[in-house]
Amino acid sequence: MAEQDKPQGSLKTTPVKLQTIKVVAIDNDQLDPQDKKVICKAICYCNTTPNKGNAGGNQYQSCVSERLKELDRFLGHQSPYKPEVNYDMHKNPPEPIMDKGILTKAHDYLPGWIKKYWEKDKGYPYEAGEGMVRRPDVIIVKDPTKPPTQDNIKQVVEIKFGTDVFDRDTKEDYTRIAGSEHKVKKLDADECDCGNSKDGNATEVSTAAAWAAAIAGTFLYFVSRGKTPRPRFPLPKPTPAW
Repeated sequence: MAEQDKPQGSLKTTPVKLQTIKVVAIDNDQLDPQDKKVICKAICYCNTTPNKGNAGGNQYQSCVSERLKELDRFLGHQSPYKPEVNYDMHKNPPEPIMDKGILTKAHDYLPGWIKKYWEKDKGYPYEAGEGMVRRPDVIIVKDPTKPPTQDNIKQVVEIKFGTDVFDRDTKEDYTRIAGSEHKVKKLDADECDCGNSKDGNATEVSTAAAWAAAIAGTFLYFVSRGKTPRPRFPLPKPTPAW
């Protein structure tokens, strides 16, 4: 993910206690329909209301990351979908850099972690831009009560908008993280078919909290095979034309 601008806004939510749901692994490089549906909800939302950079440009990737982070917070950091987890590539296998107090939560501030631990642990300085740390767009875990270590990774997902390219070096590093090339998947935004959304019962709300609640409801609806109520998924309020 190329964008590094600071995410706009903040969200405070109270984690809810939900039944633990383990995701069943698959042996090919395709996303499960359930996983694709959840991630595509974030992509379609951000296609409509992307984050804005300092120069006013659209930042689709950071928007998707924020939406999935909101979902993770809403589920008490036990969502199967972990956005932007940094991995120490000088470990074998690569190790996720997680919060010291919450092992299922990605560390919030990589520069601070590097300053505190890198040279002390390894005996040599960190060099930016040399692939010492990699950060996939989304890690899908098998068991959301455990950290996204290689043995708990179901799939590594790279999201691409427009003409973005999934280069060979990045794919090779993600294969090292996942442990198998079959667990690495590129998801193009146009695969989500956002223009043909069937969420006709969506409500016009714009708060991040409402989005997180609805996406959590969507996830539970799928895993319960329709036994929970179908959520009303939020859409942004339309912008006036004047």
